[in-house]
Amino acid sequence: MRTSETKKSSMPKLIGTIIVLIVLICVCGVFIFNLFRSNKKADYAASVVKENIAAVSDFNYSTVADIEKKIEEMEASESGSGTQQTGPDYRKIFRGSVVLGDSITEGLSAYGYLGADQVFCAIGGSVMNSADMFAQAAATYPKNAFMSYGMNDLGMYNGDEDLFIEQYRSLIEDFMKTSPNTKIFVNSISKPSDSKIESGGYFYKWEDYNKAIKKMCKELDVEYIDNTSILKEHPEFYAGDGVHVSTSYYPIWLEDMMDKAGLK
Repeated sequence: MRTSETKKSSMPKLIGTIIVLIVLICVCGVFIFNLFRSNKKADYAASVVKENIAAVSDFNYSTVADIEKKIEEMEASESGSGTQQTGPDYRKIFRGSVVLGDSITEGLSAYGYLGADQVFCAIGGSVMNSADMFAQAAATYPKNAFMSYGMNDLGMYNGDEDLFIEQYRSLIEDFMKTSPNTKIFVNSISKPSDSKIESGGYFYKWEDYNKAIKKMCKELDVEYIDNTSILKEHPEFYAGDGVHVSTSYYPIWLEDMMDKAGLK
């Protein structure tokens, strides 16, 4: 009698043990399946990374031009399945080039026309305080360098274009020594608005400064880019202060630089 009762009492325990074992087997099976699946993805990712590392290891990092050429070759070899961009891709057009300047120049990257790595600028930028900026840009050994200074220098040099040019020339010459294969382009000062000129200060000297810049470019055998017609023809591009400009100004300015440098 006791034996029969013992067997009956042990049955639930046995059934419970079997259920636990089944659950454990299922859990282990799912874990092992996911483990193999995860490892398969990891192996694939690792192979892709390995391939990319091999490609990058062949880069010549000595110059911007070399890196840009390699990137162009890699992009050309890829199958083109991307979306078509509306309008010029200025970042690509100016690949291997840099633009140096002040807060007006900053709009090129701030509005997304160029990448931050293509624009060397500072608010209040002047040839008086931009020696480090010139050195940093020259150290990238760009194919082209576009310089755009003068608006802040009108006041910083108290309207003395000779002192302004003396410093500008020195910075350009140092740039050329560091990166002798870079083609240099110097932008004119954009015209301040009539109200800004009439408000006082040295803004009325902008034309004298531009004449001095043009003369300097001829003497240094670098290209001068005259952008003065943009705001004369489009006064609606002025920002409220009569110096800075709206986003509509930049495509026209970029086109001027592209034309002069033959980047189209």
